[in-house]
Amino acid sequence: LERQLVMQNQMRERQAAMQIAWTREFLKYFGAFFGLATVGLTAGAIKKKNPAVLLPVVPLSFIFAYQYDMGYGTMLQRMKGK
Repeated sequence: LERQLVMQNQMRERQAAMQIAWTREFLKYFGAFFGLATVGLTAGAIKKKNPAVLLPVVPLSFIFAYQYDMGYGTMLQRMKGK
C-alpha cells in the first residue's frame, strides 16, 4: 500500500511538472502573439485616431498574466496551499 501511495505521488508530481512545462512553452508563443497584437493595435489606434481599437489588449493581458503566473509565478504553490 505504501509503495502504491509513493507511485501515485510521483505520478502527481510528474503531471504537475508536465503542466508547468506546457504552460511555459505556450507562454512563449502567446507572448509573441500578444506583443505583435499590442504593437499592431497601438499602430492602428494611432493611425485611426481611435483609442477603442486598443480594447482587445485588455482581455489578452489578463490571459498573458494568468499564463505567466501559472508558468513562472506562484500559482501552483497557492493552489497546493503552501
